[in-house]
Parts: sequence; structure tokens; C-alpha cells
Amino acid sequence: MLLQIGIIGLGQSGKTTVFNALCFANAKVGDFSSSKTPNIAVIKVPDKRLDRLAEIFASGKVTYPEIEFIDIAGMSSSRHGISGASSDKFFKEASYVHAIRMAQALLIVVRCFEDDNIPHPLGSVDPARDIIELESELIILDLIQIEKRMEKLKHLLKVRPSSEYKSEMVLMERMKAHLEEEKPLRELEFSKETKNFLAGFGFLSIKKALYLLNLGEKQIAQADQLEKRYFPQISDNMAIASLCGKIEMEIAAFDESERGEFIKELGIDQQASVKVIKKSFELLGLISFLTGNEKEVHAWAIPKGLTALEAAGEVHSDIQRGFIRAEVIDFEQLDAAGDWATAKKQGNVRLEGKDYIVRDGDVILYRFNV
Repeated sequence: MLLQIGIIGLGQSGKTTVFNALCFANAKVGDFSSSKTPNIAVIKVPDKRLDRLAEIFASGKVTYPEIEFIDIAGMSSSRHGISGASSDKFFKEASYVHAIRMAQALLIVVRCFEDDNIPHPLGSVDPARDIIELESELIILDLIQIEKRMEKLKHLLKVRPSSEYKSEMVLMERMKAHLEEEKPLRELEFSKETKNFLAGFGFLSIKKALYLLNLGEKQIAQADQLEKRYFPQISDNMAIASLCGKIEMEIAAFDESERGEFIKELGIDQQASVKVIKKSFELLGLISFLTGNEKEVHAWAIPKGLTALEAAGEVHSDIQRGFIRAEVIDFEQLDAAGDWATAKKQGNVRLEGKDYIVRDGDVILYRFNV
């Protein structure tokens, strides 16, 4: 499954800089707010376990999970009347709406850095205000969509009344009331069935959100304090991270062979962008299981809680259809054993049935017959 994350933020927040840092890209920054084409890039999710698995199986191919980041033109505050890509102009563009609504999560960039050469569209740098503005924009857009749907449902109930339409109207009324309290839909609880139904609408404020503070160089040491200041409480469907987009973009511009040395010179242990990618995985409730042989090792990103049978479908529909058993070992045990045969002799490879719940780091060899 290809994961999609939409990058949004107010104009001049540095979100295209963040996009470049995450995706090792060189998209034009500065005036992207007026662009009509989103920046899109697919990146591989690093996993050292997979690199080690390639050594164990002497595999010729390594396939990592992937995330597609979609950098949307800068949002503007409709409440403050700022011109640009506002609710009425920007989000009516079919390409933008599609790009945002198809994403599984949103990466919301909040400007913290000061730079006189990059004026803030609202006149001053105020992260607390911008967080409210961005959330409000998502809420307004969802309200517009719900009101349109309710109008259609009213018509349908007149000409073709049904219990399904009545139930949907009740649901829309509940969501509308929640949004009118200026609360995002991600704070509402829905059954699994309702979540599946709502997925087709692509509501924005229902999506899981990773808020990213874009810091200035002098603010890096205060990252933890700033995260706690602007987000004293964090709900289950959101996460917080921070980075200095400018520095991270500089790191990403280096060749991989030189990147490590530059990071050491900066006195940091890891690219912040790597942490952002990992947090995105965690926010979406994803884990990775591994498969391997001499031809290829592969990490598969799946939602937590999938059974061995369901996970088999991610690998190939034939494996799911002809599932017999799964040979499973924890990666750490296989790593310690050094190879599959030794791990088997040690009794660490176990047979699991179709109802086994796959865990992060499981290395699985499927037995199937079609």
C-alpha cells in the first residue's frame, strides 16, 4: 500500500522547504503559494532491519515501504481576508481538492522561524494563532462539504426516502454540530463501519494530523519546550514534531556519502526528517513485517491488528487465497541466529495460523497452495 501524506500550511511557512528536506527534492521555494500544480514525491522509509535481512538472505534486491508526500500550495486565512489560495478560490481547484482528500494524513507546517526577508502573510510570526487558523480552515472546508451533502440528502429523502439516507442525515447533522463548535472531526468517535463509509468523502479535519513546527536555527535547542508550549495536550489522532527546514534541506542536498559527515559537524545525531517519517508511521498506526529470500527482501507497511491471512493479501492475492500456514520469527531472533536454518534448529521459527496477529518486526515465510 502506498501511503499518502498531504503537506499543508499557511503561505511562507516553509512547507516546500520541508517537502524538499523530506523527499531530497529541489522544488522551487518562496513563491509556490501561487502555483497550480502540487509538488509530489515518493520516498522510501528507512529500516535498518531490512538492510540486515538482505545480508542474511544474500538478497539481490531490497524493497522498502514508501510514502508519497504531496506539497499543496499555501493556504490563506479566509477569516482574515488574506488573498491567495483561500477556501473559496484555492480549494475549488479539482487538483488541489483531490490531492488533499486522497491523503491518509496531513502534515501541517507551522512557522516558528523569524526572517525579515520572508514576510508572514498575517503580518507577524505567531505559531499559536496560525495553529488555530489552519485548523479553522479545515473545519470550514468540511462544513461546506457537509452542508452541500445535507442539501442533496434532503432532496433524496423527498423523492426516494430510505432508512440509509435517514441514517446518513443523522450522521451529517452530528458532524455539522461538532464542527460548528470549532472542533475537528478527528476528535469525534466513529465506529469502524462509519469510518469506512466516511472515507469516501475525504473530509479534511477527520484526517490524522502531524503538526510540524518549522524552527529557526537558533530555536533548535528549544524544540522540546516549543512543542510543549504550543501543544500542551495531544489527542490520539495527532502528533507533534519539529525541525529546522532550512538546515534539513541543506542536509538533504548533500550526497549520501557526505551527508553523515555534515550531520556530525552540525552536532546532531540524526536527520530530523527521519524522525518525522517515523512519527508519520506511528501516527497512522502502521507496523512493518518482513519477507525475504535470495531474490528479494521486502518490508510491508500494514495497519496494526491485521491477521497473518490479511497481511498475506498485501504480499499477493494468491498467497492469501491459498494460505496454509505462516512460518514466523521475530527479527531480533533471526538476526542473532544469523540465518534461517540456524534459527529453525534453535526452535525460534514457529508455525502460525490465519488468525495470528502480525507484530512489528515479524519475518514471515508463507506456506500456500493455489
